[in-house]
Amino acid sequence: MFRSGLAARDYDPQSPFDARELFANRGLMEKFLPLGQIEELYHRARQAQSSSLLENVLAEMKVNSDLDESEISRIPVNGPVLVVSNHPFGILDGTVLGAVMQRVRPDVKILTNVLLKGIEGLEDHCIFVDPFGTKNAIPTNGAALLQSVRWLRQGGLLVVFPAGEVSHLQLPSPEVTDPTWSPAVARLVRMTGASTLPVYFRGRNSAAFQALSLVHPSFRPALLLNEFLAQKGRTVQLRVGRVVPASAVASIGSDTEATQYLRWRTHLLAHRGSEKTKLASVLQPMLPKKRMDRLTRPIAPDALLSDIEKLRPDQILDDSREYMVFAAREHEIPNVLPELGRLREATFREVGEGTGRSTDLDTFDRYYNHVVLWNKLKQELVGAYRIAKTQDILPLRGTDGLYTSTLFRYNEGFFDKLGPALELGRSFVRPEYQRQYAPLLLLWKGIARYVAAHPETPVLFGAVSISERYTRASRELIVRFFESRTSGDELGPLVYPRHPYRPGRIRSWDCRSICHAMRELDELSDPIADMETDGKGVPVLLKHYSRLGGRLLGFNVDPKFSHVLDGLVVMDLRKTQPSSLERYMGKSGLAAFRRFHGLPALQDQY
Repeated sequence: MFRSGLAARDYDPQSPFDARELFANRGLMEKFLPLGQIEELYHRARQAQSSSLLENVLAEMKVNSDLDESEISRIPVNGPVLVVSNHPFGILDGTVLGAVMQRVRPDVKILTNVLLKGIEGLEDHCIFVDPFGTKNAIPTNGAALLQSVRWLRQGGLLVVFPAGEVSHLQLPSPEVTDPTWSPAVARLVRMTGASTLPVYFRGRNSAAFQALSLVHPSFRPALLLNEFLAQKGRTVQLRVGRVVPASAVASIGSDTEATQYLRWRTHLLAHRGSEKTKLASVLQPMLPKKRMDRLTRPIAPDALLSDIEKLRPDQILDDSREYMVFAAREHEIPNVLPELGRLREATFREVGEGTGRSTDLDTFDRYYNHVVLWNKLKQELVGAYRIAKTQDILPLRGTDGLYTSTLFRYNEGFFDKLGPALELGRSFVRPEYQRQYAPLLLLWKGIARYVAAHPETPVLFGAVSISERYTRASRELIVRFFESRTSGDELGPLVYPRHPYRPGRIRSWDCRSICHAMRELDELSDPIADMETDGKGVPVLLKHYSRLGGRLLGFNVDPKFSHVLDGLVVMDLRKTQPSSLERYMGKSGLAAFRRFHGLPALQDQY
């Protein structure tokens, strides 16, 4: 962390020219480096009327930052904050970040190169470090560390570039990126309890810089000063992530792993709003549009009510003043089922999915049970699940009788190991109810109480969808997260996707080295939200299944359903936290379920 612009490791000991000699001598520096031009730039900036020196420097250079209010709102207005960023340009990065942070709060310091120490006015904004290995480096950098710790402990904001030197061509990749980040950044967080704010700059220095600095890394500081002056008129794009609390860093074992996590959180921001245009989307206007049939006409409320009034008491799973949840087969709800098909298709079309047919009904609907949520006050259907017991389906229809068999191939031993289970699928809540939590909660109460009434099926499984409205990077991150947790699962090798998901947006080592640091799925929400322009996190159903102990065995792309990504989730309710299960089953239902499976009785308090 205490390197900037040039690392001591870049010097060639066999070279007849040692750049450290140059940078230890101010007179020689002024002969070889454009420090005079930079000092003149800062002199003009000091004469301007604005109160911020850094803003004035950017104004003098006619440099703008591409940053909207939603990005700026993520900057904490108080408390100790360590801002970490990639380092693509050099001096410009610190200038831009310092100016942006000062728009929110005045207590901002930037950890930067001692080369700039002689420029009047910067002392108020910077903490200086010596990356050149001169005789003064050890005391200078020791003092800088103490200043940094003191600044954060008193509640200030500190901008650092943990790579220590500017992004450059990394062979043999070949890729222009930061070198390894220093683990000192994680130590600073642990020592001060500061929150961390990741920021990502788009772009890189010129091709000439990359080539020349590769030939002789010792010239990189001189080249960087010239690059800084060459940035005039540039619009700098940067993205601000969500705050990483100090507790998240503290929970990661080593400083090296914690620093890798912070770097990963920073570089994920590169994927926000950067989806490449797909060839299909370019050609789409020239191709015949996918046929979307007109939806069937709504079924009259009186006809729906006539079905509901004929239900048996044992089919009512939950009943309140406003809502009712019931379970029924096709022949028991001849009016309700067509309305479910219409609403299901309309709901999926809202998120760019759907079958394209006038109604979303298929052969499975004829013999599956339907768990339905009914609004008694408005007399309308709200949502539904489709369920089936494997012990009813497999003897008569085989694995082909299960809906998930259209997405995954099952090895013959899969269901022997799974045991009696309930397949869930085709879930939906109509759009006007999706901002409320109650509909999903009530549907799950219905499912849990169905299981309590049929305790011989303690395992739930089914396909959970990840919409195409998530970026490819977010979908891949979800896949990688669950893949990192499936090793050793005895069911995993027994199931195969019919259309496997093919990742590639994020380098696999980026995820594999980090996903194990995240203990729970909730910790994935912020990284995903950082990549999504609308800030959405992990899909709600995926979070719900995970809290119930769900594990994902594989992922499939469904070409018949708008190429949605489906994960096969399995939940053994015998292993679910009782406090979570009681919320849906109720105390008496949970007690009966546990008795059936020979599980110990629970006290009133968990």
